[in-house]
Amino acid sequence: MRSESHQKPKALQNRPTSGAWMRFIWVHVLVFAALLVFLFSPPTKAEPILLSNNFELGAAKEFERQLTEEIDTVILAVSGGYLVEGMQIGRIIRARGLKTVVPSGAACLSACAEAFLGGTSMQIDGTVAFHIPRVAGPISQADAFTQGLAGGTLTAIYRFEMGFGFELTQTINRWTTNERLLAFSTTSELLRYKDPESGLKLPRFYER
Repeated sequence: MRSESHQKPKALQNRPTSGAWMRFIWVHVLVFAALLVFLFSPPTKAEPILLSNNFELGAAKEFERQLTEEIDTVILAVSGGYLVEGMQIGRIIRARGLKTVVPSGAACLSACAEAFLGGTSMQIDGTVAFHIPRVAGPISQADAFTQGLAGGTLTAIYRFEMGFGFELTQTINRWTTNERLLAFSTTSELLRYKDPESGLKLPRFYER
């Protein structure tokens, strides 16, 4: 009669080693530590940046250089400057997702008004005012017409990029001069030009 030998069961082959257990524990410790840092670190304080000098050539590059991650709002109190710089500042503001504010008692005019349109959120407590592109310096009538046409086209395209239809540009071209500006004292007045069907009000002017 054949006797059957009883063998002991083999040890489990997939049992983790002590080194694997240590790596597992360290990973979870690091994840837990990172979570604690995230939960208990003080929140980043949002900061505004103030623009108060006229937009000279190079102003947009200088503005972009001064921006930090903490800045979320651009306060504008500028009486004018180069149109191309104002539009470029507006594009930087939009790309960075910044808010624009004109505080009470302040005026944001001409090129500054174009920069103001870049805000992802806009707040008017003072005055924002636009005018037709101005041609600087003594030039011929033909050159003045060419430059004025180019400036008008650029601003129309820019305002469209910022979400405003042709109605805003049409009103500016119809009613304003170098000295008489189309003015807005509340955000809601300006935003009507994003949705003209909501009813446009008669233009209000800012004389300088």
